[in-house]
Amino acid sequence: MICKFMASFGFLSVAVYGNYLQGGEHIKYFSFIIFALMFGFCGDVFLGVKEIAPTFRKKLIPVGLAYFLIGHIFYIFAFSSVSGFEPLTLFALPVVGVVAYVLIKLFRMKINRTFQIVCSVYYGMLAWKIAMCIYIVLKDVCAANIIALIGSCLFMISDTCLAFLYFAPVKKKNTLVTAELSTYYTAQLLLAMSVAIR
Repeated sequence: MICKFMASFGFLSVAVYGNYLQGGEHIKYFSFIIFALMFGFCGDVFLGVKEIAPTFRKKLIPVGLAYFLIGHIFYIFAFSSVSGFEPLTLFALPVVGVVAYVLIKLFRMKINRTFQIVCSVYYGMLAWKIAMCIYIVLKDVCAANIIALIGSCLFMISDTCLAFLYFAPVKKKNTLVTAELSTYYTAQLLLAMSVAIR
């Protein structure tokens, strides 16, 4: 848990230093990324606390998810600040949200009906974030946009692993934990680095 907190501070530091190197040239993008990383840090805190206070697990997971959801909204704002908002990208939200809901039922994940809807909306938001990244890459194929897209895709992989760890009866948990942590750290690092090389 402490390692995850330290990593979150590291992501924030990378973004701050990146903004310094750029001379504050992309302050709007930087501001949204910082807010996204800060909400991600808060999400990590709540999800981390559940490991040392398992009796509050059912309450802490939705709170942690909510913080990450807000963080993803700030990422979308950041990407919109680069090339403008593209309404077509919004289609990803309901489409992937419905697919996520079907998959939750298919894999018989142990989640109550309300939280199934919340998780589906969360997945839709992840897809919208990726769609916005694809849009900014198509508008401008540069290193900053490409690593932001890679980071966003890795985030979805990480959260998929996390969903199976939390809600599905899986046998090889160590493999999923390794996949979840490695993709999560890489995703946040790449998104933070997108400030430095913009």
